[in-house]
Amino acid sequence: MKKITGLIIAAALLSLIFPAAVFGASSSVSISGGSSVKMGDTVTVTVTYKGSSLGYVNGQLTYDNSRLEYLSGGSSQGDAGLVELKNYADNADGKLSFKVKFRAVGTGSVALNLETLETQNLDGDQSMGTPSASKTIKVTDAERTETTTEEVTSEETSSEETIIPTSEETSTDSQEQQKTDGGGISYPLMSVIAAVLIVLIVLIAVKLRKRK
Repeated sequence: MKKITGLIIAAALLSLIFPAAVFGASSSVSISGGSSVKMGDTVTVTVTYKGSSLGYVNGQLTYDNSRLEYLSGGSSQGDAGLVELKNYADNADGKLSFKVKFRAVGTGSVALNLETLETQNLDGDQSMGTPSASKTIKVTDAERTETTTEEVTSEETSSEETIIPTSEETSTDSQEQQKTDGGGISYPLMSVIAAVLIVLIVLIAVKLRKRK
């Protein structure tokens, strides 16, 4: 009975002393990069695994292939909406990264979902968990965006070119119109000419009477 009790106590002490070495190793993963892209343009996201003594990762990145076209950064067969991300660590810095490049082929929001199938430490004898991550990319219509910008610019230009005439300009235009309607003749001048003609006629009439 004493031997069994001793073994139980020894096992409990060992579980307290070495928990980190047996169960504590873990890893994490994140997806960073562009959150929006225009139709026809490319976008690159970075998948980063981190963990102390991380030596190997095997993950799968899924996406909507009706909106994004896979270009590079992992391995994919036929652009079926899934990219495999597998690699071994070159050093002991505890980080493995993948730069995955896509081209936008359809408008809308696209969810990138990463599921980890396997991770190992540098010695290859211990799993470091199966972390997951996700990210959303918005694909916008480039032509629609450009058209909207042109319409706004056109409205601003039209507004700037519209000039409201001042009261002085309006008065001047009115006077010029009146002169044009009158044929360009000054009424005071006509009165003077008429008076001169009447005086001449009167003088001529007086001279004619004296001769008779």
